[in-house]
Amino acid sequence: MNFFTLMIVACLIAGCVHRPPPQPVAVKQANDTNLTCEQITVDYTTNTEIAKNKIVKNKASDVDDALWIIFVWPGLADFQNADGNEGNALLDRNIYLREMAKAKGCKGIETWSRQPERYTLWTTGIDRGA
Repeated sequence: MNFFTLMIVACLIAGCVHRPPPQPVAVKQANDTNLTCEQITVDYTTNTEIAKNKIVKNKASDVDDALWIIFVWPGLADFQNADGNEGNALLDRNIYLREMAKAKGCKGIETWSRQPERYTLWTTGIDRGA
């Protein structure tokens, strides 16, 4: 078997690789009503950082996916965009946490960090920070 045939077989087999589906967090969670202002702030800050990392990672992999589609085999591309969708779910939760903090009269909400731009396959460049 020559190298070219081996590469074709490898690509065909790799084309069947399973990508994990997104596992987004729920916007509303069971213990939300019991959260203190400090806990809401910590959750918001943590979600923001995790969302930023997931969205950056997914945007970087979009370029790789495009290269796989064009030059190798479409089956190797990740069309589920799990990290981007999970990051967006965290940003949605942060909107809910911000509103909950306002309703509870929490102080310092205006100092919370801005949200990263939401993940979209085609980025518009518009900053939609909260």
